[in-house]
Amino acid sequence: MRPATDRPVVTRVESFALEHTLPGGGYGTAKGLVSSRVCTLVKITTSDGIEGWGECYGVPELLSPYLRQFGRALLGMPIDAKELFAQRVIAHSYHLSTGGLHVAALSGIDIALWDAQARGFGVGVGHLLGGVARTAVPAYASIGYVTADGDLDEFRTQIQGAADEGFTAAKIKIGTGVRADRKRSEITLDVLGPDGQLMVDYNANATTDVVLRSLRALVDLEPGWAEEPLPPYQRDGWDRLQAIGIPIAAGESLYTRYGFRDPIAEGRMDIVQPDVTKCGGFTEAKLITQMAFAWNRRVSPHCWGTGVAEAACLQLLSTLPDSPFGEGTGTPQYLEFDRGFNPLREAVLTEPIRLQDGVVAVPDGPGLGITVDESAVRRLAIEPLSIDMR
Repeated sequence: MRPATDRPVVTRVESFALEHTLPGGGYGTAKGLVSSRVCTLVKITTSDGIEGWGECYGVPELLSPYLRQFGRALLGMPIDAKELFAQRVIAHSYHLSTGGLHVAALSGIDIALWDAQARGFGVGVGHLLGGVARTAVPAYASIGYVTADGDLDEFRTQIQGAADEGFTAAKIKIGTGVRADRKRSEITLDVLGPDGQLMVDYNANATTDVVLRSLRALVDLEPGWAEEPLPPYQRDGWDRLQAIGIPIAAGESLYTRYGFRDPIAEGRMDIVQPDVTKCGGFTEAKLITQMAFAWNRRVSPHCWGTGVAEAACLQLLSTLPDSPFGEGTGTPQYLEFDRGFNPLREAVLTEPIRLQDGVVAVPDGPGLGITVDESAVRRLAIEPLSIDMR
């Protein structure tokens, strides 16, 4: 029995699984192609009629049982008891570890709780997370995906499309071989021009020796960072990669403050990359960023989902300083702006998030700052779920 409270409580939890099959067999990374774009959106309704939205990363069919379980547990909880609820989920799921789809399900719920609470106050989530440091964020194009035929002309077309949109920075997929990694990187810089910024992403698709050879072949191109060069479970080898001189970024495959603690403390990464839709939502992401700053590490959140995920990432980014020690020498905070084909990304919002003059404005409405097109979401949903107080 929960104690009586005058605070708004959760009265309904809904989730919507969405999927769109990709043409041409899909695209992805050196690790493998994906045949469809999927997402799971979460909607909570409170006792005072406020609605909040969130997004979970992962396969909808596998997320659904967790969302059902957590949704039932959430009914009647005050919306400001976010950390309490998160800790209960993590503690009660200890046998599942602190990482996995149960944390991704928690993430969507947590984002929705923050959205609802901020809407109740009439402010953006960033104001509740610690204050807004910026109202716009420079963006890099997450592009250059691996395709079934690996055609370099098609790859160049991808990069050119991003450049035509106004991007001057891009993160590309590599890890298909040392020569191919070099060629894809050269093409990207050729298209972006002399002032272009390149980042590369291995998606943990190589052993330490192969990544070392690939990184050495890229040093003169001065990538801004090399992302996920090794699997998250590998503890050794990171110092050997960092000795090459290219900053190492990682974290999208880690969950909660507990999963990030040792990699940060052991110095495995120069740039910490929590994903709000999988690491535990805003509650965990904010703690992870603070832990990164305690070890004097940069933060650049991972973002890969619909406009709801983008809005959540922008709210987090709006609160982060450029560097832990002084803004004058900091490096810019970037939004990862996925440019791969994904009709779900824009369809779920009444006003999609756009790039203008190389930057993306942080949505300035209450909560996440966006308006979800609920009619579109319900029309596109392949697996709706609703849990109500009786």
